[in-house]
Amino acid sequence: MAQPLLDAVAPVHAPAGAEAWLPFAECRDRVPAALEPWLAEPGLLTARVRAACGPTARLHMLRLDPAPLDPHIARRLGVDDATCLLREIEFTCGARRWIFAQTVLPQSSVKHHPWLRELGDRALGESLSAVEDVRREPLEYLELHGRHPLARAAGADASTGSLWARRAVYRLGDWPILVQEVFLPALGRCD
Repeated sequence: MAQPLLDAVAPVHAPAGAEAWLPFAECRDRVPAALEPWLAEPGLLTARVRAACGPTARLHMLRLDPAPLDPHIARRLGVDDATCLLREIEFTCGARRWIFAQTVLPQSSVKHHPWLRELGDRALGESLSAVEDVRREPLEYLELHGRHPLARAAGADASTGSLWARRAVYRLGDWPILVQEVFLPALGRCD
């Protein structure tokens, strides 16, 4: 039987010079009221999107490519890997993009869990729920400006206002992955 995903390990703070991902309590006063329930969602985001959007909710894989592993992220994950698989997906409601998600899959984690490269358009969270020995570390939050690399990956540019993101490290036994979710301006609106 699979274990529930748990917020089990305290977050590691960002190194000097890197952006500061924070616990929700430390940034809650800056979060728009309509976005707060989405950011604070303790369960699977996929389930929340489906409940809010109904039958027009879709998950689309945008990218699954080898990439260099950012040294800050490697330290956050506690791995020595220089490369990773970068998976990017979007949740849509009708034609509107609600959430962009980027998953960083270190090569060592993919080597021990090769099914990670075969997810396609399946939701990662739902797949992880069926895996033994999965732990989720506490969620971390960051307000992104339009030039932030994660905001740009989500389709933002310098003219885009700030976007909120959250991230969590999931540990599949000893093998970590990082999931980063960016909440887009159309969130909550359907066509």
